[in-house]
Amino acid sequence: MSGARKKAAALPDAPGAYIFLDERGNIIYVGKAASLRKRVRSYFLSRESENPRLAMLRENIADVDFIVCANEVEALILEANLIKRHHPPYNILFRDDKSYPYMVVSVGDPFPRVMFQRGQRRKGAVYYGPFAHAGAVRETIATLRKVFPFRACRGREPGKSTGSPCLDYHIRLCSGPCVGAVSEEDYREVIAGVRKFMEGGHEAVLADLEGRMREEAGRQEYEMAARTRDRIAALGRLLERQQAYTLKDGDQDVFAAHAGDLDACVTVFYVRGGKILGKQDLYTTLPSGQDEGEVLAAFLPQFYAEAAYIPREVILSHDPGEEEAGVLEEWLGGRAGRKVRVLVPKRGAKRRLVEKVAENARLSLEVHLARQASDLNWISRASNGIYESLGLRRMPYRIECYDISNLGADDAVGSMVVYEGGVPVRRDFRRFRIRGVRGQNDVAMIEEVLDRRLAKLTDTPAAAEKGGGEPGKGPRLDSFHKVPDLVLVDGGGAQLAAALKALQGRGFWDIEAAALAKRMEEIYLPGRKAAVVLPRDSEALHLLQRIRDEAHRYALEYHRQQRALRARRSLLDDIHGVGPKRKAALLRHYGSVARIADAPLEELQALSFLDRRTAGNVFDTLHPEIAPSQPGPET
Repeated sequence: MSGARKKAAALPDAPGAYIFLDERGNIIYVGKAASLRKRVRSYFLSRESENPRLAMLRENIADVDFIVCANEVEALILEANLIKRHHPPYNILFRDDKSYPYMVVSVGDPFPRVMFQRGQRRKGAVYYGPFAHAGAVRETIATLRKVFPFRACRGREPGKSTGSPCLDYHIRLCSGPCVGAVSEEDYREVIAGVRKFMEGGHEAVLADLEGRMREEAGRQEYEMAARTRDRIAALGRLLERQQAYTLKDGDQDVFAAHAGDLDACVTVFYVRGGKILGKQDLYTTLPSGQDEGEVLAAFLPQFYAEAAYIPREVILSHDPGEEEAGVLEEWLGGRAGRKVRVLVPKRGAKRRLVEKVAENARLSLEVHLARQASDLNWISRASNGIYESLGLRRMPYRIECYDISNLGADDAVGSMVVYEGGVPVRRDFRRFRIRGVRGQNDVAMIEEVLDRRLAKLTDTPAAAEKGGGEPGKGPRLDSFHKVPDLVLVDGGGAQLAAALKALQGRGFWDIEAAALAKRMEEIYLPGRKAAVVLPRDSEALHLLQRIRDEAHRYALEYHRQQRALRARRSLLDDIHGVGPKRKAALLRHYGSVARIADAPLEELQALSFLDRRTAGNVFDTLHPEIAPSQPGPET
């Protein structure tokens, strides 16, 4: 149960359904929650006295799964679908389709009714739902009657046997078909408005009402305008609660991929008969440079190779490519014995469902990585794998990784990230602006960055590890004064040689070093001609990749910051004697650097806020093709 407890702490704080599984992977309980994290964590809190059934359930929980929903009402519908499909032993109530409440429009009647219904469906009626409970249906109908005055009487024909209208007609909740106050054609327009609203035409209905309200106000019919205003407000409140819970009847498998830096998650929702009946998350180590579309293209053949059932539609979050989609359709159709569509919806209910699945994939990957990062067993295995695979002299507790970001001659930067015990220590991360290397020379830049970092250490590693410092000033405890067990650099043999040169130049012969190359994920080690290649599923390689990619991300982020700062810089920033105040004064006086450049030297010298030498510096900087306006220093 400890693994389930850890996963519960990492669940998203969002509404949805949660699923408890036993040691054999069987679903033993399904529930719903407004907050998955809070609700699931509550199961693992000890109680002195509790329901024996709950205590027994808790003892049998080995794993937790979840599906994020738009709201708690949708979670309830999903819970019912999952219970119906899986029959978990710890769920007490079992509900089938007939228990769901629906809102029904009897379109086959001369004057159609809008009503609540459970049970078997009948012909000549349109169903909306299912809703979470009967109260939700009745509340929706009551709200719609304030806007669309349809009848509430129960018979196929409107009205009472007395032939007189009921109270609803007098308080404007019914248009009065029983007394001929509305024609059949006009009444059907009322029903058309109900159906349009329930089928997603919210904006058009609200726009019509707002136009009517303005017209009524323009005619100074303020009481009618106020009534229309109240109808708009009622629909607004209803829209906040109303959600689309199902697709149209049909079977679909809906896939969404979410790729992180190193891992990807593919989540599939199984939609049967228009309802979400299940979910599955599958994880993979992400090959370098692959996007979500490529992940899906590689994943789907593996998934359907052993599938017992293939639905008529396979809906994807990302496009696998036109050629790939065509091949998949042909292959799936051949396996299913009928046509199978593979589509990437761009709008509508299917697109909204895909977005929901994609959000679940993102959150599932976050939970997976958080669980992995906090899994001491995984970290221990990965660290031990690094120690053994690389033949290190000691277990690498503190690993420092260095990377360079250099897209041109300007703004070259380096990064240092630190992991201790397999966990990032972000307070120890550092960034460097390259000072002594010109051009695109990553090897020399690695040497410069490491040399500057090692210069912060004391003369002997032993003293540094103890936090040695100058007498009377206390220990040096910051990141630069801790000795790493392993220095990892992004690159190949040349970058490793530069790192070793910096280490040995500073006298740190005891610090071990390695280089991890991106192209083939090869690991270069001192004294070895051949690179070490670890299996793609190696936990040691996975941890090294994670550290290397974090260093790359950190360097690239700093490079972008520096590039953005340079883009905002002005030529005036480099002129001797022109500080922020004089720069602001020049721009305020002339409006732009181009107009300053057009100004003659005499005009610049006449400005009250510039002395003659600074005016000459401004003129010379903006006119480098002209001879200096004043003698320069002798060389």
